[in-house]
Amino acid sequence: MPEDLDTKIKLELYRLVIKRYKDLISEHESRSISEIRQKVSPYTDFIKHKRDEILASIVPYVYKRHFFDAAQTAISYVRTIKVCEFSFNFWMEFHEMDELRIATSMDKAILLASLLRALESEDVVVAVTANGKIYVKFIWDDKPHIFMPESGSLLMGDDAMKLFENNPISYSFNDLVYENYEDQ
Repeated sequence: MPEDLDTKIKLELYRLVIKRYKDLISEHESRSISEIRQKVSPYTDFIKHKRDEILASIVPYVYKRHFFDAAQTAISYVRTIKVCEFSFNFWMEFHEMDELRIATSMDKAILLASLLRALESEDVVVAVTANGKIYVKFIWDDKPHIFMPESGSLLMGDDAMKLFENNPISYSFNDLVYENYEDQ
């Protein structure tokens, strides 16, 4: 692309390309449940590095004593990433989200769930509701905690569960489990 093109013209050209090829992009970016579950991984180099950054000041790390503080640090980090939804399927890698500080709600939820799994949470899941809202749900101190990727809010206890009264969870997943609630 010529370097002397006006930024506005470049943006319009990119918009035209995306509009024309969004179906092809969606088809290429389509993922199975199994592939999406694999994205929630506490074992990638990026997640291990972020976990080590989070735990640098918590040595030795003891899950029962330090998890919530570490989780809040992970949540603070994820809050620095803005939400951008697309009109087509598009998945971002963790390092891309980190570099650009932008991602879809689903990608942000998967990132946080991966970090919480790396901090030893076995019950953290990405939860998707009947109307498509995406949340990260985990239990701490016998209370449900719900992170909302769109707003960055964290709700606890009864306030958290009220979210699902009129919009129940359709399915939830992490790297260990997938649960479909629609058939129940």
